[in-house]
Amino acid sequence: MNKIASILHQKSITIFLPAMVFLLSITAWAQPAGTPKDPVVVMQAAIEKVLAQLKTNEALYQENPEQLRALVAESALPYLATTRMAQLSLAKHWRSASAQQREVYLREFQRYLIRTYTKTLYLYRNTQPEMLGRDNKMGNSSESKTTLKMRVNNERGEQVILFLRLELHQQEWKIVDVNVEGISLVVTARGAFDEEINRIGLDAFLQHLTEQNNQAATNHE
Repeated sequence: MNKIASILHQKSITIFLPAMVFLLSITAWAQPAGTPKDPVVVMQAAIEKVLAQLKTNEALYQENPEQLRALVAESALPYLATTRMAQLSLAKHWRSASAQQREVYLREFQRYLIRTYTKTLYLYRNTQPEMLGRDNKMGNSSESKTTLKMRVNNERGEQVILFLRLELHQQEWKIVDVNVEGISLVVTARGAFDEEINRIGLDAFLQHLTEQNNQAATNHE
């Protein structure tokens, strides 16, 4: 495991794993044209739906983890602001990247999100989260942006407070970042990515990320 994989894996285990239960809980977010629903109400319904789905398919993880990853991807990716998240995570390197490098990065960033957190989503299928409503102290509030506050127990049974940063895209609320007790998923990824790119260059970074995703798929991790 190279440095970038080690850094992100450690951060994921200790901080972001429970948060991803909610990041990938938005299969019910599709909205008809018109005024979007209250994001608090939508999120509550979405959480209940995805956790029920994970419990229903719990045997699938042991039998075919790749199929479970596909299930998570189909449910979540259309409703995540993945391009925005990817751009924020790559920061200055996105601006200097070629069109081909951006295409590779966007593809592998999506694969990274899915393969890293599917196992944890399965482990947290019995989580009972509590919605605490909006909390716009974490960022600017407007008609197109908001922040939701939630409470969940981690794998040690400790209470964790997390904030979901949302933006409205074509009348659908989408997640652009997760903040867990003051630590941002995007900022953490940005730091790890930046360090690796500065050390070995963007092309080598993209190759490593692709290799990690391919290896995980081959090993059914």
